[in-house]
Amino acid sequence: MKHKNHWFPVLFATLVAVPCMAQIEYNETDWGVHPMAYSRVGTAGWQFLKMPTNARTAAMAGIYSSVGYGDANSAFSNPASTADIKNWNVAFNQMNWVADIQFQSFSLVKNLKSLGTVGVNFVFVDYGEMARTINSETFDTQGNRLGVFPVISGLGTFSASDMSIGISYARQITNKLQVGGNLRYLEERLDDAKTSNYTLDIGTMYYTGLKTLRIAMLGKSFGPDAEFTKYDERIQVTPVRVKMPMLFALGAAIDVLEKRDGSPHHMILAAEYLHPNDGTDKINIGTEYAFMDMFCLRAGYKFNYDEEGLTLGGGIRYSAMGVTFNIHYAYLDVGLFKSVNLFSVGLSL
Repeated sequence: MKHKNHWFPVLFATLVAVPCMAQIEYNETDWGVHPMAYSRVGTAGWQFLKMPTNARTAAMAGIYSSVGYGDANSAFSNPASTADIKNWNVAFNQMNWVADIQFQSFSLVKNLKSLGTVGVNFVFVDYGEMARTINSETFDTQGNRLGVFPVISGLGTFSASDMSIGISYARQITNKLQVGGNLRYLEERLDDAKTSNYTLDIGTMYYTGLKTLRIAMLGKSFGPDAEFTKYDERIQVTPVRVKMPMLFALGAAIDVLEKRDGSPHHMILAAEYLHPNDGTDKINIGTEYAFMDMFCLRAGYKFNYDEEGLTLGGGIRYSAMGVTFNIHYAYLDVGLFKSVNLFSVGLSL
């Protein structure tokens, strides 16, 4: 007689529960004036490093850490998961972000057997053409400052972009533990001002042995502060140093429907807790259902974000003559900015 396992949903929820902040109760009336809560929003730059990089994980609430499955895109999320790649894997992603921002990424990973897996990756973000304006100080007929700075337009346009070039490495340490990293060179351009930097992502994936439960820990965007090394006099002031948008992630995933005994159904439930250095803590919850390992439906929700929330998507995976093709799509609700569509195409050998 088969027994239903009721314990693993409880264990799963326990493992991804976020820490609770201690509360202090006062017995006396508090007449003090308290400062506003400080959430660190806007204190870091290089925000393109937070943008979703592939349609599969984006449709599952953008979960970084625990849903990789041998995909070159894992180099952008949790590089430890690239250890699951069997031979070659290549991925290309295209997204139209808010305000007509164009995002493209490419990743190529090769399994070198006992040496681990290595890869190269590239990201380019084009912010498009923007109208150039300046604030010009005004004077009266005697040359005295009026303290008025009207905006002058009709001066043409300028553009801005972000770029990263990276190399990734991952290794299967034991049959349960995988580790990996992704080192990237960054470059940001705003008109004729430019700056560069580097960043490191480090991730782990651990298979607990409790059913299919796996736990992932991830540190993203470690790097030094940076500043614009060249700027035009139009900026008027020397740019300040900009810090990296570092974050720590703790995630878990489990197969609530397993591919066994000839069953065509497979379903993953995943959750993730994020602690960024430039905002409030966040929680992502996502799921993926696959039929015959060919057709996939995905959904998720992002908690404690300013605008982002619901995510949806799907994909098709087809194998023939030792080659697997896949196409994925994600729909992201971004609140006041309406919606975002993300497409991914992949090939594995």
